Amino acid sequence: MTLRRLAAWFWGMAAILAMLLTIVDLQALDTGWYDDWYRHSDLAERLDVPEESLEEAMSMMLEYVRGDRSTMDGSLAGIGEVYNAREKAHMKDVRHLYEQAMAAKYTAWAIVGLGVVIAGWKKAWKTLALGYLQAGLCWLFLLAFLGLWAATGFTDFWTHFHELFFNNDLWLLDPATDFMIRICPESLFFDLVIRIVLEITAVAVTGGVVSWLVLRSGRR
Repeated sequence: MTLRRLAAWFWGMAAILAMLLTIVDLQALDTGWYDDWYRHSDLAERLDVPEESLEEAMSMMLEYVRGDRSTMDGSLAGIGEVYNAREKAHMKDVRHLYEQAMAAKYTAWAIVGLGVVIAGWKKAWKTLALGYLQAGLCWLFLLAFLGLWAATGFTDFWTHFHELFFNNDLWLLDPATDFMIRICPESLFFDLVIRIVLEITAVAVTGGVVSWLVLRSGRR
């Protein structure tokens, strides 16, 4: 593989990573999606808390991760003080992970933009398209593996995810004492992960179709 093609492959990997992290950002912090999930799951009724308080508790968490609020302190009707010290410490780790992911996202998009500029300057659209398709195959195998793993053994998948990205056991919460784990059941994260995998697959495949059309065109 020539240096030019290797660079194009690296660009393709960065492009799909940028799209993946963008989708994660949009979906994982979408307050409306959680509100809809809560309504359809009747979780508020099962937990015997007001639905508005349940939605506000999730909003507090998402706003903290986004950096829109400095703490997770707060009390809500039917709940009292929402989060304890262990939950707050874990969400501090989550916020740090989110900040790292967003830094990677912006870096990846910068690489994408630079690659497009260079391809336009060098008239190397076909090289770029081929690099995207080759990178897409790598991502396809990875996403298929992760999607199948999550679909057939989500508890194992979710445990390994936390062990990979967190260097402590603060994520091991107890439903008897920790409200967060009660409003974030495994089924919620299962639906979220599958949604993200399906969306990035659809977006990446669309990019693959565009790349294939570029290769089929008369452009160099």
